[in-house]
Amino acid sequence: METFLWLIVAVLDIFAIYDVMNSKRDWATKVVLLVIILLIPIIGSGLYLLVFRDKRYA
Repeated sequence: METFLWLIVAVLDIFAIYDVMNSKRDWATKVVLLVIILLIPIIGSGLYLLVFRDKRYA
């Protein structure tokens, strides 16, 4: 069960990193978001995906 949870965390981290890199944010904001995601994997990716992700799909 623990391995499954870490797999989910890894997939969320990869998705969050991909989304940050493809966003239209400036490079300083991207660096800060990437550091948060990489240093605090569970909280960082969840926080990014729920709060900081660009909600516009245009």
